[in-house]
Amino acid sequence: MEIKHSNWFAAGQEVQRALLLLSDGAFRLYFYLCFTANRSTGLLSVNYLDLAAALGRSRRSIASYAEELRKEGVCRIHPAVNQHQRSEIEICDDFWPYTRTATSGESSESRGLLTQVQALLSERACIRCKFTAADRAFAAQLAARAVPSEQIERAIALGCSRKYVSLLNGTDNGLILSFCYFRDLIDEAGDQGTPAGYWDYLMPQLKRLEAQWIAKEKSADANNASASRQS
Repeated sequence: MEIKHSNWFAAGQEVQRALLLLSDGAFRLYFYLCFTANRSTGLLSVNYLDLAAALGRSRRSIASYAEELRKEGVCRIHPAVNQHQRSEIEICDDFWPYTRTATSGESSESRGLLTQVQALLSERACIRCKFTAADRAFAAQLAARAVPSEQIERAIALGCSRKYVSLLNGTDNGLILSFCYFRDLIDEAGDQGTPAGYWDYLMPQLKRLEAQWIAKEKSADANNASASRQS
């Protein structure tokens, strides 16, 4: 028996597990993601508006289905900063029928860049990154493009500064969980039109915002502990 087309997808027990677990809409999104994801990584970069158009659903419906995939442990989703940027989605191992590319094949440049990135991310309190296969693949892409480490450092500072502002304003309560979160920010940090003085201003601003957020968290923890003792 011959396959009509070479671009086929291995729908095995992982897909069957998803079929029994997910709602119809979420399963349809999952299968579309499977079919379009990179076969060696289970990773893809998407815009919810594009997904809505491809699947004939509203953007709100796509966001709801994506949240179901996240809650059920089917996908790891690293949301975009805004609706005009792309989200990073990684299909989890239990629902991905392919063997991912081994990290032992990473180039020395990729490993060196990843070490630098890990050091930079470890300095920020708003980041809890475990470095998934998607993160390593992204680091390899940056190394292949010879993206300067200074540009990556600036992107991390930019993303973390914005994250702290949203955390302090109460418009966001989620920490940064993936290096892929900075994908669009790295491109933004490479904009040659940004005045050089802006980056000199940003680093002290980042440290100030971080200190404010840490103090706020400590105060909240103290209040919670006091309330627990009184109850």
